[in-house]
Amino acid sequence: MLDLCPRCRIQAPHRPGRGRCPRCGGPLTVVASDSEASAVVARYAALGSPAPGHPQTQAYPQAPAHPQTPPSQTPMAGPPARPSSTVSRPAGTHPAGAPRMYRSRHVRWVARRPADTLPRPRPARVRIPRRIPRYVYLPTWGLYDAPIDETESTRDSTRLGAALTTAFNIAGAIFVASALAHLLRYLLLVINRSTTLPGWLIAISTALVLVAGLFAIGGLVYATVVFVRWLIAVRADTYADAGHLEPRRRWQMIVLSAIPLVNLVGAPLLLHEAVAMADGGPTGPNGVDGRSRDRLVRLWVGWAVVNAVAVATAVTWWVAAASGSIQTGANALLLVIVTAAVSAAFAYWAARRLPALFTAEAQQPAPARRWVVAA
Repeated sequence: MLDLCPRCRIQAPHRPGRGRCPRCGGPLTVVASDSEASAVVARYAALGSPAPGHPQTQAYPQAPAHPQTPPSQTPMAGPPARPSSTVSRPAGTHPAGAPRMYRSRHVRWVARRPADTLPRPRPARVRIPRRIPRYVYLPTWGLYDAPIDETESTRDSTRLGAALTTAFNIAGAIFVASALAHLLRYLLLVINRSTTLPGWLIAISTALVLVAGLFAIGGLVYATVVFVRWLIAVRADTYADAGHLEPRRRWQMIVLSAIPLVNLVGAPLLLHEAVAMADGGPTGPNGVDGRSRDRLVRLWVGWAVVNAVAVATAVTWWVAAASGSIQTGANALLLVIVTAAVSAAFAYWAARRLPALFTAEAQQPAPARRWVVAA
């Protein structure tokens, strides 16, 4: 059994003594099933709303087995409802004198989503039991002091010093090979003045010269990159040991030590500053001791000779290409041989002397013999 309100079309399980709709105050009709409720609602809709002054209870009386109880005599549980202010409504919206029970505790609206729109249930997450933490030692407060290995050097300058020696040796070997390839080409040019040479021999010599030239350029670039990295690292370590910050920016050191002809002055300047700081700061004459100053001067002179020969070779080669003279081209080829030989000699000579500026080898060695005045 259901209590149906034909006006607002709500229904609820039948309860004896409930004669009015708690929502709109209209009379309730007791029906037996949903189909009967649909028929009552359709009949109410066909009849329409009654005229004012005609109560709704006459159109849809409740069954005799369930007599209606006047609203004033209906028992209510709990404290009496508080009087509410009367709101004017259009005529015909509800019967006159019907109670307004909009806040009744017996009515609860529940919104439910359709079954086809419900999300899929999430799979149950299998919780893996966590392992109990175990320690191989007793945990204590503080940091673990690892022992310092005095024999192992972790400085970048030391590691890059060994790499600099290797790079200079590799570059020297490449320059020697380039000098030999260009020397072979020069000898073939001398022989070709009186004797015709086969084409395959000329092609082989040309290929050797090109390959040797490319390898020489690659060796020069590789040695320059390693030298710049070593110089930056050794300056950083030297200034850090003295308790100072690096006064020059990184890009300044790269420009001064990597660009050709600029590094003729920039590289010795950067080395001089680092050696002066390693010797205890600029306290003596020129900021460095005598032995370190002599080494710097010799290195700078050797580097200046290499650059001078390279510039002379480039100028001669450009003149030969512009004039088309065979003799000028041969002279340029001879200067290329001299440049490669001088570069190889300087690379082998400076391979160990550059890192030695900042090691114990830079100190004045003790003489093995001492000269005394004879009696």
